[in-house]
Amino acid sequence: MTEKSSTCYDFLSRNSLIISVLIGVGVGFAFGFGLRVVEPSSDALTWIGLPGEIYMRMLKMTILPLVVSTIITGTASMDPKSNGRISGLSLGYIIITNSIGAIIAVVVFLIIQPGKDIEISSSDNVATIHTDIKTSDMFADMIRNLFPDNLITACFQKTQTTYSHSAHIVLKNGTNSTVTVTDKSVSSTAGLNILGLIIACTLFGISASKIGTRAKPFTDFFETISIIVIHLLNWIIWLTPVGVASLIAAAILKASDIASVFSSLGMFVLAHSVGIVFHQLVLIPITYFIATRKNPLFFLAVCLRPWLTVFGPPSTAIGIPEMLRILDVKLHVDSRISNFLVPVGATLERMGSCLFICLSALFMVQLEGMPLGVSNILLIGLLSAVGSLAVPSVPSASIVSILVVLSSLDVQVHNIGLLMALEWYNDRIRTTSNTMTIIVGAVVIDKLCKATLSDSQESALETKTIDTEASIQVVNENGVTESEKL
Repeated sequence: MTEKSSTCYDFLSRNSLIISVLIGVGVGFAFGFGLRVVEPSSDALTWIGLPGEIYMRMLKMTILPLVVSTIITGTASMDPKSNGRISGLSLGYIIITNSIGAIIAVVVFLIIQPGKDIEISSSDNVATIHTDIKTSDMFADMIRNLFPDNLITACFQKTQTTYSHSAHIVLKNGTNSTVTVTDKSVSSTAGLNILGLIIACTLFGISASKIGTRAKPFTDFFETISIIVIHLLNWIIWLTPVGVASLIAAAILKASDIASVFSSLGMFVLAHSVGIVFHQLVLIPITYFIATRKNPLFFLAVCLRPWLTVFGPPSTAIGIPEMLRILDVKLHVDSRISNFLVPVGATLERMGSCLFICLSALFMVQLEGMPLGVSNILLIGLLSAVGSLAVPSVPSASIVSILVVLSSLDVQVHNIGLLMALEWYNDRIRTTSNTMTIIVGAVVIDKLCKATLSDSQESALETKTIDTEASIQVVNENGVTESEKL
C-alpha cells in the first residue's frame, strides 16, 4: 500500500502542472457556459477576464528578451555552414507544412461540403468587415519588416501600409460627380516587429560565430539573459491554470448566441475540427514515427503541456518557453536548432491558420452559391498557403486574410461576419496545430542536421586544440617551461 501511495504521489508531482491546467480548462468552460444564463455585465466580464489578461501580459513581457537571446546564442554556437543549412531547412519546412494545411482544407471541404444546402438569414450576419489591404501590399510590408531601419523601434513598431480616402468633385458630361480616390502610404503601427528582430539577431549571431573567442563576452551576455528569462518563466507558468480558466470563461461569455451559430454553421465547425484532428492525431504522429522510429504516443503526451499553454490565450508566441523546455528536456533536440526554429516558427508557421483560411474561403464562396471549379479551388489553396506567411498585424487577422484571398478572385461575400462568432473556438484549435507543427519540425530538422552539427562541433574542438597547442609552443620558445605555464 505504501509503495502504491508513493507511486501515485510521484505521478501527481511529475504531472501536477498538466493536471492543474486540465482542471483550469474544465473550470473555464463550466463557468463560461454556467454564467451565460445570468448575462453578466460588461464590468463583470472585465473582472472575470482580468486574471487571464494579467497572465498574458506577464508572458508577453518575456517574449522579446527570450527571442533575441535564444536566436543569438543559437546561431553564435554554430558555424556559418550549419547556420545556412538549418535556416534553409526551417524555411522549407514552414512553406511545406503551410501548403499541407491548404491541401487538408481542400480535401476536407470536398468530402464534407460544409456550405451545401445551408440557409443563412440576414440576422445571422453578425458583423461586417471591410478591408483595403491588398495582397501585394501585405507582401511588401512583410519584406520591409524583414529589414528594420532601427532595432530599438522594431521592439514596439512595425511597418504597415495605410490607406486614406478623399472625395473629389469632377465634371463629367456636364454634371458634377463625386469620385473617391484612395491614397496609400507606408507608415508605422504599434506591435513587435518579430520578423525584423529575428533577421537582425541571426546576423549578429552569425557574425559572433565568425569572429570566435573575441565575441565570447557578447554571447555570454545573451546566454545569461536566456537563462534568467527561462528561470522567470518557470515561475510564471504556474499561473497557467488560473489564466486559462479566466480566458476561456471570458471568451465564452462574450460570444453571442452560441447555440444558433453552431446550429447554422455546424458543418463548417465539423469540417474544421476534422481537419485539425487529422493533422494532430494522424499526420503529426506519423511524421514523428518516420523521423525517429519511436512511439508517437510518447510524443503526444509530451506535447500536452505546450498544447494546453497555447490553448488558453490563444497565441503561439505564448508557448515559446514551454516548447523550448519540452524540446530540450523531453525530446533532446539540439538547443541550436530549437533556439532558432521555435521563435521563427512562432512567427511564420501557420499550418493550422492556413487550414482555417483556405477552408473558410471555400466555405464562403459555396455559401454565396458561386460555382467552384478546379482552377478556383487550386488558386484559393495557393493564395492561402502563400498569404499565411504575410498575415497582417491587425485585429481578426485571419478574417482579413480570408477577405484578401477572396478579393484576389474578385469574390464579394456578405456573410463573412459569421466566422467572427466562432473565433473563440476556431482560433484556439488552429493555434494548437501551429504549436505541434513547430515541435515536430524541430525533431525532424534535428535528425536531418545531426551529422552536420556533430561534424561542426568536432571541427570546433579540433580548432580549439590546435590554437591551444600553438600558444603552448610560442610560450616555450620564449623560454617558459610547460610546468611553469600550467
